[in-house]
Amino acid sequence: MNRRILLALGAFVIWTAITVIGGRLRAGGETELVEAVTQGVNWVYPLAAALLLAVVAWQRWDDVGLKTAPTAGSLRLLWLPALYIAGFLVLGVLLGLPPIAVIFFVLVNTFFVGLSEELMFRGILLQAFRHRMAIWPAILVTSLLFGGIHSLNVFTTGHLLTSVIQSGAALLSGLLFIAIRLRTRSLWPVIVVHGLWDFGVFTMGAAGGAPPGPATAPTSFQTFAPLLLVLPTALYALWLLRHVGRTHARPED
Repeated sequence: MNRRILLALGAFVIWTAITVIGGRLRAGGETELVEAVTQGVNWVYPLAAALLLAVVAWQRWDDVGLKTAPTAGSLRLLWLPALYIAGFLVLGVLLGLPPIAVIFFVLVNTFFVGLSEELMFRGILLQAFRHRMAIWPAILVTSLLFGGIHSLNVFTTGHLLTSVIQSGAALLSGLLFIAIRLRTRSLWPVIVVHGLWDFGVFTMGAAGGAPPGPATAPTSFQTFAPLLLVLPTALYALWLLRHVGRTHARPED
């Protein structure tokens, strides 16, 4: 195993500890995910992002995508996630938007979530794996790690089945994020898409004026809905990646 992968995995372990342990300490125990982003600015997310930015600067990993601007033409590929985000926000409006202060907290927190997770997975880890293996194995390993890390939400929420379903949904959406990262050749579009996606989801979740957290046990459909929701995005991602073995054969591509 080469030095870059070891450093990337080391950063991943520390980043995971910050997000999981830090999140639990901040909440004082188990809490719903919507509470983590609606009740003030969550210091865990900018701290995790700052760690990764420091590692990238220290190692001079200029290929993670932060210094590359996407072309205007490549941004047309974002039409599908843009439709999803618009749908989430429209539903939030129809259900009744939360107070402005809550919307602000959700916006700030989800921006840092997008920055932190994209820099970790589609930036640091993906590029580290690409220096050691072919593009498709790198995509699959990165996506599995991204999905697997979301199963650790059980330590935050206490809901095992929900966390496993979230893990599967994250794996599928991770394919879309990788496709955007590779096709635009920049990390910024996927940071924005990821952040706005979470902003739409949590704004919708906080809508209606109801207190955070489920009042009743979710139905089977509600439990598995995240998987069904993101399945079209995974299929779209596979279509976007259909030529990736030829167009991104080298790590610097």
